[in-house]
Amino acid sequence: MRYRKGCIAISDEHDLPVLLHIRNTRAITLNQLYRLLATEKSGIARRSVHWRLTRLEQAGLVLRMTSSQFFRQPIFRITPLGLSYLEMRGHTLISLPSTGRQILNETQVFHALELVEIRLALRESGLLQTWQTELELASRNLVFYGGAAKDYDAFITLQTEEGAWQLALEYERTVKGSARYSDIRAVLNGDKTADAVLYLTSSHDVSHVLAIEMRGVKKTIGVALSEDFRRDLLRTPVLNIGAGHAVTSFREFLHAAPRATKATDREFLSAL
Repeated sequence: MRYRKGCIAISDEHDLPVLLHIRNTRAITLNQLYRLLATEKSGIARRSVHWRLTRLEQAGLVLRMTSSQFFRQPIFRITPLGLSYLEMRGHTLISLPSTGRQILNETQVFHALELVEIRLALRESGLLQTWQTELELASRNLVFYGGAAKDYDAFITLQTEEGAWQLALEYERTVKGSARYSDIRAVLNGDKTADAVLYLTSSHDVSHVLAIEMRGVKKTIGVALSEDFRRDLLRTPVLNIGAGHAVTSFREFLHAAPRATKATDREFLSAL
């Protein structure tokens, strides 16, 4: 099939996964995107991913961000045109419509990139079965709960030799005010979508604040350093706030999380 000059052909097999990853992660580097795609399909070439990104960028579907100056790798995000294209193809997110005023705040970039690193550490270790992003969860919550549920940074299913486990994940890069944490505690106590939450932090100071502010939450709450978690995974020391601030390994913390079920509304959005 021939295309007119200047027309870009979008491949369902190769280009759509690129666009969906860029949208769902909010921001992602070239290397992170390549690694994510490589865990999903063998034989992916880095050169091919770069070529596809260049085409999508030239077509105005993705944008190279100015934040890239702080990294060796370029950072990409979706554009309103990219969102419109995905909506046209049936990949709509209520939480991020193409008609929205702002797709991504520059201050969210570092947060988004660390979440991708956490995801890659779990995926490349073979522990990660499923990962739903905050944008996907927000869409689900708007549909099923009218926005009353917590929009976690991720909802994940992990597979160990002992079984499959489900939990919510949050990355806390900076400390919030006491009033904000009061609101978060109220939301967590009212949330019915997750029984266990793992908070990964950027520093010991942030972990200390969370250990204080998350007291009184009626969930299993764990706190650990993100850098340690990406390196040690199941061996990572986790402060279990719901168990008298006991420190256990992440493997032991998982035993307090619910077992994965075959069919819940958590997977409904992914099946659309």
